[in-house]
Amino acid sequence: MTEEAVDLRSMWAVLRRRTAVLLVAALLGAAAGVGLLVLVPPAFTSTSVVLLPAVSQSGSGRMGGYDAETQVLIVTSSEVLSRAARTVKPSLPVSEVADRVSVDAPASAVLRITAAGTTGARAEALASAVAGALVAYLEETRGTLLAAQRGQLQERLDTLVASLDAVTAEITATTARIARNGSTTTAGLADAAAVADLTAVRASTVLDVEALRKQLAGEGDTEASVPAGATVIQAASPGTQSGFVTDVLLHVLGGAALLLVLTASVVITANRRDPKLRSRDEIADSVGIPVVASLRVRPPRTAGAWVDLLRTYDPDSADGWGLRRLLHGLVPDAGKERVSSGPFVLVILSMSGDPAGLAVAPQVASFAASTGVTTQLHPAQQPGSAATLWLACAQASKQGNLRPALTVAGGADAEGADAEGAAELVVRLVVLDRDAPLPDSASVAGHAVLLAVSSASATRRNLADVVVAVDRVGREVEGIVVANPDPLDRTMGRLAAPESTGSPALPTRITSRAAGGAGPARAPRLGDLEGRHR
Repeated sequence: MTEEAVDLRSMWAVLRRRTAVLLVAALLGAAAGVGLLVLVPPAFTSTSVVLLPAVSQSGSGRMGGYDAETQVLIVTSSEVLSRAARTVKPSLPVSEVADRVSVDAPASAVLRITAAGTTGARAEALASAVAGALVAYLEETRGTLLAAQRGQLQERLDTLVASLDAVTAEITATTARIARNGSTTTAGLADAAAVADLTAVRASTVLDVEALRKQLAGEGDTEASVPAGATVIQAASPGTQSGFVTDVLLHVLGGAALLLVLTASVVITANRRDPKLRSRDEIADSVGIPVVASLRVRPPRTAGAWVDLLRTYDPDSADGWGLRRLLHGLVPDAGKERVSSGPFVLVILSMSGDPAGLAVAPQVASFAASTGVTTQLHPAQQPGSAATLWLACAQASKQGNLRPALTVAGGADAEGADAEGAAELVVRLVVLDRDAPLPDSASVAGHAVLLAVSSASATRRNLADVVVAVDRVGREVEGIVVANPDPLDRTMGRLAAPESTGSPALPTRITSRAAGGAGPARAPRLGDLEGRHR
């Protein structure tokens, strides 16, 4: 759980560092959503309502109903939609009409037809066309049913008339036999009974024939058993873009969210693949050396700007306090009567291609002089990438004191023992080639060696190469100064627990001074400077 929390915090920190990129991505996503909305605008919709009257069931007096699903299938059938497709102008393919039309049945005899179109007029025309096609189709179906039923009734009438004629003929023949044989004979009595039965049958048949003739004449309920014509009870409504505001919000917010998520994924993936060290803890743990100070810098680009930095550098209170704590440990006799014979030599290493790290040494020297410590900036070694700073130092060395207590060694004065002897603190700047660091043993000879590196400017391998190169000439990097730390970095640059020995101590004054001789003697290490400064 702890590792997951750390990973989430690191990802959140990465996203916060890329706030501007994410904001631009969100704006581009929103713009893309608006563009999609313009290219494919929400469809206009129009609605018409058709009423299917209830059917009277012949002979029962009851009213029948419709099956809603069946009626919906009728409307969406190719027979109805093809008629509508031919009616609208311009005509549409049947498949497109089927895609644009939806039908529902809010009641068993009511059909609601909704049509979509690119404009309000087209949506309204399509809804009207479909409703009209349905009414026409049902009217044709009704006419077909009436014709078929009339044919059936006519056939039944013809049959009944033929039967009536046969019964009448039979009654006539039987009546004639009774007249010949007499009504009192056994045969006459039988014929009389038969005549009575035939007379009843003829009367019933006559009634049926009259009823059929009335139906065929339109006086009966012949048409009542066939559905009456459907009626459009609501003409197609004006086409409107329903939910337009919702569509706009969905497109804008959806596009912004989608591109934001994709950009965040790319940023997180790219950060994981980036080998450069950002936080103070990462920098310290990469080589097992503590971060002793961190400060913000603005590396100049011209020689004149470098000279102005040496003359006027004035850090804010946070950076000033960090530098002051560092100097208290390095130069305990500042402002007092000199006890030791030589200056304290502070070697600050930086790598080529790191302008922020290059500016650390001039800022340390300028600040130390501003506190009253007699300081000399000594540019000792550079691979060519810091030529502008070296030119500025050469110009500054000819100008004398840039600010009270600050001098710059340049040219032949760079190795002058007399020049160094007049200062309490010598800040020696050594710039090493990032790809092949080869420090000169005389350049890194001093009381303390610090490495200046800016956040996200070096990899673990770059730092290790510098530390190993310094170790090969018999020196040791004892502390790291981080330039321009990540604003979201809340680490302190302490070493991992296995490498730490007890709780971190406050900076301790370094009192030893170089003994006389060819060069400064090795002073106590800066292990006591593990107090970190943001």
